[in-house]
Amino acid sequence: VLDSPQVNAFAMPGGFTYVTRGLLALANNEAEVAAVIGHEIAHVTAAHGIERQRTSIGAAVLAKVLGNVLNSRVATQIIDIGATGLMASYSRKQEYEADRLGVQSLYRAGYDPYAGGDFLAAMGRLSEREARLSGGNSVPGWFSTHPDTGDRVSKAHKIAERLVVNSNWRRNHGRATHLAAIDGMLYGDAPDEGFIRGQDFLHPLLRFSFSVPNSFKLINSPQAIFAKGPEGAIIKFDMADADQSTNAYLTDIWAEGLSLRDISEINSNLDGVTAIHEQPDKISRLVVLHAGEGKVYRFVMQSPAYAFEGYDEGFKATARGFKKLTIGEAGKLRPLKIKILTVREDDRFQNFVKQMKGVEAPEEMFRVLNGLGASEDLVTGTKVKIITDAQVF
Repeated sequence: VLDSPQVNAFAMPGGFTYVTRGLLALANNEAEVAAVIGHEIAHVTAAHGIERQRTSIGAAVLAKVLGNVLNSRVATQIIDIGATGLMASYSRKQEYEADRLGVQSLYRAGYDPYAGGDFLAAMGRLSEREARLSGGNSVPGWFSTHPDTGDRVSKAHKIAERLVVNSNWRRNHGRATHLAAIDGMLYGDAPDEGFIRGQDFLHPLLRFSFSVPNSFKLINSPQAIFAKGPEGAIIKFDMADADQSTNAYLTDIWAEGLSLRDISEINSNLDGVTAIHEQPDKISRLVVLHAGEGKVYRFVMQSPAYAFEGYDEGFKATARGFKKLTIGEAGKLRPLKIKILTVREDDRFQNFVKQMKGVEAPEEMFRVLNGLGASEDLVTGTKVKIITDAQVF
């Protein structure tokens, strides 16, 4: 199990198979997890990885050659990203074969073979939600390396239907065991990666926080924090080593060779400096803030040239509002976790939705997380998952 919030799974050519904790959170029972593992192992047993290995070796050689010729670390990284995409690709035929073999393995292992199609359906709902909330630009990890669901759900269920011919056969989901195993499991970003809470980014270990304008959506990545806005506007935040003053770092190191205007102080609490860099089609506000211990915080805040004036007040507000957290403030920040609750007779749907924390459109996410249809109600005595920052379980 990989400590990642992404919903993903993969198998290496030798058969080693990995699932993420993000996938475990979405799955509603052991059978669905087994379905994913069976699907990934099927790629190995059907030798689907042989062609992928050839492709990835070729791409790796290409990356090395271009990296040497261009002497560019960035160029090598770009080629490596392309290699990853190529290596992750299976043909549609291979995906259908892995679905079929995975469902058959699921049945032979004693699990409900319908779980294969059920998890594909759950992934489809999550994919649609994420794409809509991100403006159509985001797809959960496992789907980014697999073709769209299309008719895969119905095909998987038809395979299961042909397998289940014994009227005495009982569906084995392993739901109670799975929910007990993930109760209290971390959800979303780990504390050492910082938290996104609506428009706020907070880092409990590095002890800082900042907020982005309401029209922007924060995205946490290992390389930097991004916020995507309308019209292609974007904010990028990261840290860098710096022995100079913030002004010297901005003009002599970070923006060396660039034409800057309006260099001025911003966020006096952190010895901050900002400047404007203009290009024909876009304008960027650059911000450097003193972080201490030989480090600086950096913002690149950019939009199309025609729209910059409308975004710049929000950009400056983000830089001015950046602050260091006290030990006490940082200590109050809590990561999100999965909590398992039992539906009581007097419970209402909204009782659980109100307890959901740290996610957009909480009612929709509650339904996706628990495999509930758009109008499906709760059943007394069943267990459900919520996402919460409460630390008592």
